[in-house]
Amino acid sequence: MQALPHLGRYYRPELDVVRFLAFLLVFLHHTLPEGQNPNLNIIQHLLGGLAPIFYTSAGACRYGLSLFFTLSAFLICELLLREREMTGTLRIKQFYIRRILRIWPLYYLALSLGMILALLHGGNRNEIETVGWYAVFMGAWHSSLYGFFDNPVVPLWSISVEEQFYLIAPSAVKYLNRKFLCVFCGVIVFCSSAWLYHLAKIAAPYDHIWADSLVQFECFAAGILLCLALRGQIPRFSLWQRLLLLPCCYLCWMAASFGLNLRIFHVTDSLGSWLLVGSYALASLGSVFLLLAFLGLSPGQLPRWAIYLGRISFGLYVYHQFAIDIARYVSPEIQRKFNTSSYAPRALLNVGLTLGLPLALTVLMAAISYRYFETPFLKMKKRHAVIESEPIADGA
Repeated sequence: MQALPHLGRYYRPELDVVRFLAFLLVFLHHTLPEGQNPNLNIIQHLLGGLAPIFYTSAGACRYGLSLFFTLSAFLICELLLREREMTGTLRIKQFYIRRILRIWPLYYLALSLGMILALLHGGNRNEIETVGWYAVFMGAWHSSLYGFFDNPVVPLWSISVEEQFYLIAPSAVKYLNRKFLCVFCGVIVFCSSAWLYHLAKIAAPYDHIWADSLVQFECFAAGILLCLALRGQIPRFSLWQRLLLLPCCYLCWMAASFGLNLRIFHVTDSLGSWLLVGSYALASLGSVFLLLAFLGLSPGQLPRWAIYLGRISFGLYVYHQFAIDIARYVSPEIQRKFNTSSYAPRALLNVGLTLGLPLALTVLMAAISYRYFETPFLKMKKRHAVIESEPIADGA
């Protein structure tokens, strides 16, 4: 382990890269097909018998959200522990001010856009009411009870989970020592696993389980436990050890995705309940492996564009479903204009419209938002920082 200097500062550019990877996985989960799709049979044609592996991998991309949660808990816990060690206490009010300035402006801007779209769609009462649930950070519970709805803000149910985590995290770090923080995380894991077992027993739908806050809290516990295990130090892994951690992460997520599919489609008895519990545990473990693979990499080993995209990753996450919907709206017209009977150009056009166009739109919207909308709030947030967690200079 390598000790970290400067207790009052904790900025790791490699964690920005992890943020970008987490977003990219979520984006791929929302754009790649996870089963037989007549509109995207190119995959089946190209991969043949390997297509199921592709579909399982596409399903495993959902764990980009697990990675987001694990990283968030790790970083929040690290910053709060450093503040407690440096000042002897935690200024919880300052913590909430920082979180509000980082999350609320963009979050409520997106909800406003979602509400406008709901009104343009004819003012569907259920859609408008659901956006209202999101506005009071109850989007996760609403999605868990009633399922997801058709609006570009639907991925933002996860923000509700984070906000609920923020209700307990600072107090836990302020009043519990490291030993009792471990116990606290163990209780969360136990409660999450027991709740998962119950949900599987009553055959709860997949979407209802995925959006359940208590289920997702297991990822936060994993992030806190990783922070406590490292004790403020950076793991000094060799390159081959880091490369080995990546397939470990992939195998965990693939096994989790495969186990989840078994539980949903084939197994409904007690074994199915344990499969569900194990799948979510593997999702958290895979996230820890990926974090360890990147934590400690020097900035020179990281592409600057990935660091930048990680810094604007909140905007990427917020806007990506808007961009996907725009691309789906314009894609039929583009396909008509570039209609071709040749297989290869048609395949490239489909890939470009399915992945390239929405990704480009997402990056463009997030970059503009970060520069002209989010930056003023981030500057205000910086004035309330106790432990500096931003680059020394913009673009650093």
